[in-house]
Amino acid sequence: MNARGSGVAQGLPFVGLSYVSMLFWSMLFVLCFLGLGRDLWTPDEPREAEISREMLLAPSVVPSLNGRDFIEKPPLYYWTVAGVFAVLKPSAAAARGVSAGASFLTLVLVFLWGQREFSTRVGLIAAFGLATSLQFAVSSHWIVIDPLLMLFTTVALWVGSELVRGRSSIPRFVTFYGALALAMWTKGLIGPLLVACGLATYAALRRSLTPLWSLRPFTGTAVMVLVAASIAVLIYVDSDAAQVREWLWVNHVQRFIDPGRTAHDQPFYYYLAALPIAVFPWWAPFVALFRPSTWRGEPSPHLDAKVVLGAICLGMLLLLGASATKRELYLLPMLPPLSVLLAAQAEAWWARRPQGELRGAAWWFQVTCVVLFATVPTILVLAHLQRTSLQPVDRTAAVFLTLVAALTAAVVVLAWRGRGTKALGALGACVVAAVVGLLVVDTRLLAPVKDMTPFVARVGEQLPHGSPVYATGDIDETLDGIVPFVTGRVVVSMTASDIDKIRPRYVLVQDKKGGRTAPQPGAAYALLEDRHFGPGRYMALWRRRPTDVSQRR
Repeated sequence: MNARGSGVAQGLPFVGLSYVSMLFWSMLFVLCFLGLGRDLWTPDEPREAEISREMLLAPSVVPSLNGRDFIEKPPLYYWTVAGVFAVLKPSAAAARGVSAGASFLTLVLVFLWGQREFSTRVGLIAAFGLATSLQFAVSSHWIVIDPLLMLFTTVALWVGSELVRGRSSIPRFVTFYGALALAMWTKGLIGPLLVACGLATYAALRRSLTPLWSLRPFTGTAVMVLVAASIAVLIYVDSDAAQVREWLWVNHVQRFIDPGRTAHDQPFYYYLAALPIAVFPWWAPFVALFRPSTWRGEPSPHLDAKVVLGAICLGMLLLLGASATKRELYLLPMLPPLSVLLAAQAEAWWARRPQGELRGAAWWFQVTCVVLFATVPTILVLAHLQRTSLQPVDRTAAVFLTLVAALTAAVVVLAWRGRGTKALGALGACVVAAVVGLLVVDTRLLAPVKDMTPFVARVGEQLPHGSPVYATGDIDETLDGIVPFVTGRVVVSMTASDIDKIRPRYVLVQDKKGGRTAPQPGAAYALLEDRHFGPGRYMALWRRRPTDVSQRR
């Protein structure tokens, strides 16, 4: 083992050994790909999966949902999922695999980024911390665009952080703007803008335009304008000018400035609470970022590396906060640089500890956070299910909570006896168990609340062959996605007058207020089956009474 590997092994046991490194990465790989087999959950997943399925059936530039153009985002993500569908056939697991794969590659990039800026140990801590943070653990197992966007912005941010500090080269320029182009083709202008705001904030903190000039901004702007123009032209050729306006104006400008255009309008301070939740349970290094001593007294280049990481996170957070549309999911591109910064803080804290000494307030605060992360979600789910009587308590949950209790006891005993390295290992095992609990135990418990697939499949079985699903009530993107994906049938939205006129044999009703405002098709129909999905969504299938002799559809 070389000297560097030996130093790593002393600080974090066995990391320098190849077989343990393989075990470490195998563990992260399993965490990313664990639990992909569940069916589509509301919201987001039915829409994204069905758009990708329709992209497979009819490849195009303009995505479609339920047979109609749906151009909120560019097509790269849908092309990617459709390609996976072509190999593995359409399924929730195949679609979720794109998010899992992009997330795992992001972990590799985060390790390499932390290793280059600080040390191998920081890179390993960063990858592990990101993999076990709440928002990443959830989003890496969700059928959404953002994990793929995160992969491309992480590449751009890492290479961009090199460029703004004078480490210029042709391959870096090509990689930087190539990653930005892929980010734009994934989710539009927001990807390049997040990266630009992060790097511009670093230049502002340095009170110099020199870092920005090193990016060749005029050339870069021309490249980005060309990429955006190419997307617009291809949308126009594939559809019409109205779809270009929908993509460029409605889904960029209006979603940014007009809360009335989005269902996710939040106050400007929204991310002050969302960000700590996103990085949970790693609150000890997160809190340390706000100490003035964190940003002074450390010799270069580590101080400069921390400043560029902090500036990137601050700039991205400011842009996200300025937008009228806010969701905790949108923090995902910010988490990789933040995880490297948190890892540097954690490594510096460990280096200052006396050998085996883990009895300070910061240590016990972090242990408490991990224990809460491992227990609170499952306890809340169990309490909710018991209150609503949706299903009996699962024994798996009891076994899981017992395991967490045993690991917590091991952490406390080992730390109290001064066996710091083993206590850290037990803490790591506890947080891994927490993620497994989220992905296996909690998802199993919540499936009756979140999974619409069994109900929709029964609806498809009831309808005559070739018939669409006639639906009324609160028809949304989730319904337009889940019905075609599960049944292969088109959703036809109807009003009460349409039902009276056409008299379809079956009518599907959806209400997003828990059934309190669900319309009834009329006296000619009888309720066949209904179902609540969580506190809001309600679905019911109505069948025309046999005595009704009007036109059959």
